[in-house]
Amino acid sequence: MKRDFLEGLGLEKETIDKIMAENGADLEREKAKTTQAKADLTDVQAQLSQRDADLKALQKTAGDSEEIQKQLNELQEKYTTETEQYKAQIAERDYADAITRSISTKSLKFSSKSAEKAFISSVKEKKLELKDGELQGLDDFIKAQKEADPDAFAPEKPPARVVSGSGSGGEPPKDIPANVAQAKEMGAAKAASMKASNDVLQNYL
Repeated sequence: MKRDFLEGLGLEKETIDKIMAENGADLEREKAKTTQAKADLTDVQAQLSQRDADLKALQKTAGDSEEIQKQLNELQEKYTTETEQYKAQIAERDYADAITRSISTKSLKFSSKSAEKAFISSVKEKKLELKDGELQGLDDFIKAQKEADPDAFAPEKPPARVVSGSGSGGEPPKDIPANVAQAKEMGAAKAASMKASNDVLQNYL
């Protein structure tokens, strides 16, 4: 998210600073998760490599021994089970990271933490396809969720309205000091009076 974009919406500097700070914190959390995921993957790969080594070593000494063959079969079964478990854990982590990343990049805001948890749970139940790190069909899912349960999402703030201080009549903008607003009104009244005097003189000249 760029500061120029937020400034173009007419937001105040303090508000922009808060948004940029929060966005930066989100990015740092995502980086930390990615680093942890890479570390977990390295650990899993090391364990799988050790399983391969154990299998090869046992296969070399198997021979015709029935007991060793039994151990080999048990190790092979354990290896297959653990491999599937590791794959499932990695897939689950990748899916969860994709959901968190999407919430951040799409700037989704929820009315409460429980509403956010319910949304994440619904995405997992939907089992959207994860392709190249992106959840396919997520935009349509978000739209449907907002229509079905609008109270779960924080209301979007309307864009800042720029109020002009020119002209006369009406209430002065709230952010203009009272003395400045009064001076403007007096100036406008004086200008109107001078114009009226000029119009009268022109009728007699």
